[in-house]
Amino acid sequence: MISGCARYQYVFVDGHLNKNDKQEFIKDNDTVTIKYTFKGENLPVTLTIYNKLNQPMYIDWDRSVVVINNIQVDGPFYQDNLPHFIAPMSSVTVSSNSLRNEFIDLDKNDPRIHVSLTGGSMSGIRYSFNEESTPFFFRSVLALTTNEDFSLPTFYDYSFWVSDIIESENNPSSVAYSAPNEFSIREETTTGKILGWTVLIATSLLLGSLSSGE
Repeated sequence: MISGCARYQYVFVDGHLNKNDKQEFIKDNDTVTIKYTFKGENLPVTLTIYNKLNQPMYIDWDRSVVVINNIQVDGPFYQDNLPHFIAPMSSVTVSSNSLRNEFIDLDKNDPRIHVSLTGGSMSGIRYSFNEESTPFFFRSVLALTTNEDFSLPTFYDYSFWVSDIIESENNPSSVAYSAPNEFSIREETTTGKILGWTVLIATSLLLGSLSSGE
């Protein structure tokens, strides 16, 4: 019941990088191929980095950041056992910590927002934006180098923005397909919050009674 007392934002990301037919963003040059995806809950940035060189490549996580609406987020990839080394002619895949766990605020009176209804497994109201009107703009800055001491890195700095938001009561488990450029955010309704506290209090009272032998 608690899980049913919630609503969701399904958020779609766009950017200037080329996309493949799976809607994955791709940066490709003579040195490296980087694939960006955002699939999951609360905006994880997932990077697949392929080293094309015949020598090792190193990832400087201290200088790899995410910038959200012009505010720098330090250490988005700070996790245990993150690879700092990419062997020649091989790839690694890493995901950031979650970067957005609250609904994105919408100015629904903004005349630049296009509003439409959507159906299927993700029925709800769709709000569409362009790069100028988007409420959520972010950059991924990745520092790569061929030097083991992380000196002289090359910064791969690319911008992305929210292009569409669908507000819906359908939970992610009921959605038939989630694209790599789409993430979801969950927010409890007032009913859900009240029910959640009621269950918590009732459970605490029951455990208290059991522990006291009543």
